[in-house]
Amino acid sequence: MARLKEKIKKTWISLTYPYGLDKEYDEKCDIAFIKFLDNFVTFCWCLYIIVASISIYFLITRELL
Repeated sequence: MARLKEKIKKTWISLTYPYGLDKEYDEKCDIAFIKFLDNFVTFCWCLYIIVASISIYFLITRELL
C-alpha cells in the first residue's frame, strides 16, 4: 500500500511541476509526450485502415456482387 501511495505522490508531483524551472526535465517530458502522441496517431491510423478495409469488403461482397 505504501508503494502505491508513493507512486501516486510521484505522479501528482510530476503533473503539477511548474514548466520552466528545470530545462532538462521539461525537454524530457516534451519528448515523452510527443512520442505518446505519435504512437496514439499511429494506432488511430491502423484502426481506421482496418475498419475501412472491412467496410470495403462488405460493400463489395454484399452490395455489388
